[in-house]
Amino acid sequence: MINKFQMSVEDNVEFAKRQIVDSIYKEARVEGINVTFPETQQIYDGFLVDSLSYEDTTKIINLKHAWFFVFDSLEYPFDLRYLRHINAIIETNLIRNAGVVRNISVRISGTDWIPEIPSPEKIDREINRIRQIENPTDRSLELMLSVMRGQYFEDGNKRTAQLVANHEMISNGCGIISVPVDLKTEFSSLLVNYYESDDSKLIKEFLYDSCISGFSRGYRLSDEEIATQREEDAKAIDDFLKKKGDK
Repeated sequence: MINKFQMSVEDNVEFAKRQIVDSIYKEARVEGINVTFPETQQIYDGFLVDSLSYEDTTKIINLKHAWFFVFDSLEYPFDLRYLRHINAIIETNLIRNAGVVRNISVRISGTDWIPEIPSPEKIDREINRIRQIENPTDRSLELMLSVMRGQYFEDGNKRTAQLVANHEMISNGCGIISVPVDLKTEFSSLLVNYYESDDSKLIKEFLYDSCISGFSRGYRLSDEEIATQREEDAKAIDDFLKKKGDK
Protein backbone atom coordinates (compact mmCIF):
# COMPACT_ATOMS: atom_id res chain seq x y z
CA MET A 1 0.00 0.00 0.00
CA ILE A 2 1.17 3.53 -0.79
CA ASN A 3 0.01 6.72 0.89
CA LYS A 4 -2.70 8.52 -1.09
CA PHE A 5 -1.52 11.79 0.42
CA GLN A 6 1.75 12.90 1.95
CA MET A 7 1.38 16.22 3.69
CA SER A 8 3.26 17.89 6.46
CA VAL A 9 1.69 17.32 9.85
CA GLU A 10 0.87 21.04 9.98
CA ASP A 11 -0.94 20.88 6.65
CA ASN A 12 -2.80 17.74 7.69
CA VAL A 13 -3.94 19.35 10.95
CA GLU A 14 -5.11 22.43 9.04
CA PHE A 15 -7.01 20.25 6.58
CA ALA A 16 -8.60 18.14 9.34
CA LYS A 17 -9.70 21.26 11.23
CA ARG A 18 -11.35 22.63 8.10
CA GLN A 19 -13.16 19.32 7.68
CA ILE A 20 -14.06 18.72 11.33
CA VAL A 21 -17.79 19.42 11.09
CA ASP A 22 -18.03 17.31 7.94
CA SER A 23 -16.15 14.48 9.69
CA ILE A 24 -18.42 14.65 12.74
CA TYR A 25 -21.48 14.68 10.48
CA LYS A 26 -20.29 11.57 8.62
CA GLU A 27 -19.37 9.78 11.85
CA ALA A 28 -22.79 10.57 13.28
CA ARG A 29 -24.55 9.22 10.20
CA VAL A 30 -22.51 6.00 10.28
CA GLU A 31 -23.60 5.74 13.93
CA GLY A 32 -27.22 5.87 12.76
CA ILE A 33 -27.96 9.40 13.96
CA ASN A 34 -30.47 11.04 11.63
CA VAL A 35 -28.85 14.47 11.56
CA THR A 36 -28.23 16.87 8.70
CA PHE A 37 -25.00 18.74 8.04
CA PRO A 38 -26.54 22.13 9.02
CA GLU A 39 -27.83 20.57 12.25
CA THR A 40 -24.36 19.16 12.96
CA GLN A 41 -22.91 22.63 12.42
CA GLN A 42 -25.54 24.05 14.77
CA ILE A 43 -24.63 21.61 17.55
CA TYR A 44 -20.92 22.17 16.93
CA ASP A 45 -21.52 25.89 17.41
CA GLY A 46 -23.17 25.26 20.78
CA PHE A 47 -26.87 25.28 19.93
CA LEU A 48 -29.44 22.52 20.40
CA VAL A 49 -31.53 20.91 17.67
CA ASP A 50 -35.08 20.27 18.87
CA SER A 51 -35.56 17.17 16.72
CA LEU A 52 -32.55 15.33 18.16
CA SER A 53 -32.58 13.32 21.38
CA TYR A 54 -30.30 14.04 24.32
CA GLU A 55 -28.30 10.90 23.52
CA ASP A 56 -27.73 11.76 19.87
CA THR A 57 -26.86 15.37 20.70
CA THR A 58 -24.38 14.20 23.34
CA LYS A 59 -22.73 11.84 20.87
CA ILE A 60 -22.13 14.71 18.46
CA ILE A 61 -20.81 17.01 21.18
CA ASN A 62 -18.51 14.25 22.43
CA LEU A 63 -17.16 13.72 18.91
CA LYS A 64 -16.26 17.40 18.80
CA HIS A 65 -14.35 17.11 22.08
CA ALA A 66 -12.65 13.90 20.93
CA TRP A 67 -11.44 15.59 17.76
CA PHE A 68 -10.02 18.46 19.82
CA PHE A 69 -8.17 15.92 21.95
CA VAL A 70 -6.74 14.24 18.85
CA PHE A 71 -5.33 17.57 17.67
CA ASP A 72 -3.77 18.17 21.08
CA SER A 73 -2.19 14.71 21.38
CA LEU A 74 -0.64 13.94 18.00
CA GLU A 75 2.76 13.25 19.53
CA TYR A 76 1.34 10.59 21.85
CA PRO A 77 1.75 7.07 20.37
CA PHE A 78 -1.38 4.95 20.03
CA ASP A 79 -1.66 2.35 22.77
CA LEU A 80 -4.40 0.91 24.96
CA ARG A 81 -4.27 3.92 27.27
CA TYR A 82 -4.91 6.20 24.29
CA LEU A 83 -7.81 4.05 23.05
CA ARG A 84 -9.34 4.08 26.50
CA HIS A 85 -9.10 7.86 26.77
CA ILE A 86 -10.70 8.41 23.37
CA ASN A 87 -13.55 6.08 24.29
CA ALA A 88 -13.98 7.84 27.62
CA ILE A 89 -14.45 11.15 25.81
CA ILE A 90 -16.79 9.67 23.21
CA GLU A 91 -19.00 8.00 25.81
CA THR A 92 -19.02 10.77 28.45
CA ASN A 93 -22.52 11.11 29.93
CA LEU A 94 -23.71 8.15 27.86
CA ILE A 95 -22.57 4.97 29.65
CA ARG A 96 -21.22 4.31 33.12
CA ASN A 97 -18.15 2.36 31.96
CA ALA A 98 -16.84 4.85 29.43
CA GLY A 99 -13.18 4.11 28.68
CA VAL A 100 -13.21 0.75 30.49
CA VAL A 101 -12.23 -2.39 28.56
CA ARG A 102 -15.34 -4.49 28.03
CA ASN A 103 -15.83 -7.48 30.35
CA ILE A 104 -19.30 -8.53 29.22
CA SER A 105 -20.61 -10.23 26.09
CA VAL A 106 -22.09 -8.04 23.36
CA ARG A 107 -24.11 -8.63 20.19
CA ILE A 108 -23.67 -6.73 16.94
CA SER A 109 -26.58 -5.71 14.76
CA GLY A 110 -26.77 -7.46 11.41
CA THR A 111 -24.80 -10.58 12.28
CA ASP A 112 -24.89 -13.62 14.55
CA TRP A 113 -21.13 -13.39 15.04
CA ILE A 114 -20.22 -12.67 18.66
CA PRO A 115 -16.87 -11.02 19.49
CA GLU A 116 -14.87 -12.59 22.27
CA ILE A 117 -14.47 -10.74 25.54
CA PRO A 118 -11.18 -8.82 25.21
CA SER A 119 -8.38 -8.61 27.74
CA PRO A 120 -5.82 -5.83 28.11
CA GLU A 121 -3.06 -8.34 27.36
CA LYS A 122 -4.63 -9.40 24.05
CA ILE A 123 -5.28 -5.81 23.08
CA ASP A 124 -1.64 -4.90 23.78
CA ARG A 125 -0.47 -7.79 21.59
CA GLU A 126 -2.76 -6.69 18.78
CA ILE A 127 -1.56 -3.09 19.05
CA ASN A 128 2.06 -4.24 18.95
CA ARG A 129 1.28 -6.26 15.81
CA ILE A 130 -0.24 -3.23 14.13
CA ARG A 131 2.71 -1.05 15.09
CA GLN A 132 4.94 -3.29 12.97
CA ILE A 133 3.07 -2.34 9.78
CA GLU A 134 5.47 -0.06 7.93
CA ASN A 135 3.12 2.01 5.79
CA PRO A 136 1.23 4.56 7.95
CA THR A 137 -1.97 4.52 5.85
CA ASP A 138 -2.09 0.73 5.99
CA ARG A 139 -1.29 0.87 9.71
CA SER A 140 -4.11 3.36 10.34
CA LEU A 141 -6.68 1.32 8.41
CA GLU A 142 -5.63 -1.88 10.16
CA LEU A 143 -5.89 -0.13 13.53
CA MET A 144 -9.36 1.17 12.73
CA LEU A 145 -10.67 -2.20 11.59
CA SER A 146 -9.05 -4.11 14.44
CA VAL A 147 -10.65 -1.88 17.09
CA MET A 148 -14.02 -2.18 15.38
CA ARG A 149 -13.88 -5.98 15.20
CA GLY A 150 -12.37 -6.34 18.67
CA GLN A 151 -15.26 -4.39 20.22
CA TYR A 152 -12.95 -3.43 23.08
CA PHE A 153 -15.53 -1.26 24.81
CA GLU A 154 -19.18 -1.57 25.75
CA ASP A 155 -20.16 1.11 23.23
CA GLY A 156 -18.67 3.63 20.82
CA ASN A 157 -16.21 1.23 19.19
CA LYS A 158 -16.65 2.49 15.61
CA ARG A 159 -16.30 6.10 16.71
CA THR A 160 -13.28 5.27 18.87
CA ALA A 161 -11.69 3.28 16.04
CA GLN A 162 -12.08 6.07 13.52
CA LEU A 163 -10.73 8.76 15.84
CA VAL A 164 -7.68 6.69 16.80
CA ALA A 165 -7.05 5.84 13.14
CA ASN A 166 -7.25 9.53 12.24
CA HIS A 167 -4.78 10.32 15.01
CA GLU A 168 -2.33 8.00 13.26
CA MET A 169 -3.19 9.35 9.79
CA ILE A 170 -2.70 13.00 10.78
CA SER A 171 0.46 12.24 12.76
CA ASN A 172 1.97 10.92 9.52
CA GLY A 173 0.50 13.48 7.11
CA CYS A 174 -1.64 10.90 5.30
CA GLY A 175 -5.01 12.70 5.25
CA ILE A 176 -8.13 11.74 7.16
CA ILE A 177 -10.57 8.83 7.06
CA SER A 178 -14.33 9.43 6.86
CA VAL A 179 -17.09 7.32 5.34
CA PRO A 180 -19.22 9.29 2.84
CA VAL A 181 -22.88 9.30 3.81
CA ASP A 182 -23.98 7.86 0.47
CA LEU A 183 -21.61 4.91 1.01
CA LYS A 184 -22.81 4.08 4.53
CA THR A 185 -24.80 1.00 3.40
CA GLU A 186 -21.86 -0.43 1.47
CA PHE A 187 -19.54 0.23 4.40
CA SER A 188 -21.91 -1.49 6.85
CA SER A 189 -22.23 -4.55 4.58
CA LEU A 190 -18.46 -4.86 4.17
CA LEU A 191 -17.99 -4.37 7.92
CA VAL A 192 -20.35 -7.24 8.74
CA ASN A 193 -18.53 -9.42 6.22
CA TYR A 194 -15.24 -8.51 7.90
CA TYR A 195 -16.63 -9.29 11.34
CA GLU A 196 -17.72 -12.74 10.22
CA SER A 197 -14.70 -13.66 8.09
CA ASP A 198 -11.83 -11.82 9.82
CA ASP A 199 -10.65 -11.00 6.29
CA SER A 200 -10.05 -7.25 5.96
CA LYS A 201 -9.07 -7.21 2.28
CA LEU A 202 -12.37 -5.98 0.78
CA ILE A 203 -13.24 -3.39 3.40
CA LYS A 204 -9.68 -2.08 3.49
CA GLU A 205 -9.74 -1.62 -0.30
CA PHE A 206 -13.08 0.19 0.05
CA LEU A 207 -11.77 2.50 2.76
CA TYR A 208 -8.59 3.22 0.82
CA ASP A 209 -10.39 3.95 -2.46
CA SER A 210 -13.42 5.87 -1.15
CA CYS A 211 -12.88 7.13 2.39
CA ILE A 212 -9.49 8.88 2.54
CA SER A 213 -9.27 12.59 1.78
CA GLY A 214 -6.49 15.15 1.80
CA PHE A 215 -4.66 17.43 -0.60
CA SER A 216 -1.40 17.60 -2.48
CA ARG A 217 0.58 20.83 -2.37
CA GLY A 218 2.74 22.14 -5.17
CA TYR A 219 5.62 24.55 -4.63
CA ARG A 220 5.58 25.96 -1.11
CA LEU A 221 7.00 29.37 -0.26
CA SER A 222 9.66 29.53 2.41
CA ASP A 223 9.12 31.66 5.52
CA GLU A 224 11.55 34.24 4.06
CA GLU A 225 9.64 34.38 0.76
CA ILE A 226 6.34 34.82 2.60
CA ALA A 227 7.82 37.64 4.71
CA THR A 228 9.20 39.37 1.60
CA GLN A 229 5.84 39.03 -0.18
CA ARG A 230 4.01 40.57 2.75
CA GLU A 231 6.46 43.47 2.94
CA GLU A 232 6.04 44.15 -0.77
CA ASP A 233 2.25 43.98 -0.46
CA ALA A 234 2.24 46.36 2.50
CA LYS A 235 4.52 48.82 0.69
CA ALA A 236 2.38 48.75 -2.47
CA ILE A 237 -0.80 49.43 -0.47
CA ASP A 238 0.92 52.18 1.53
CA ASP A 239 2.16 53.85 -1.68
CA PHE A 240 -1.35 53.67 -3.15
CA LEU A 241 -2.91 55.28 -0.08
CA LYS A 242 -0.30 58.06 -0.09
CA LYS A 243 -0.95 58.83 -3.77
CA LYS A 244 -4.68 58.82 -3.10
CA GLY A 245 -4.17 61.26 -0.23
CA ASP A 246 -2.18 63.64 -2.43
CA LYS A 247 -5.08 64.05 -4.87
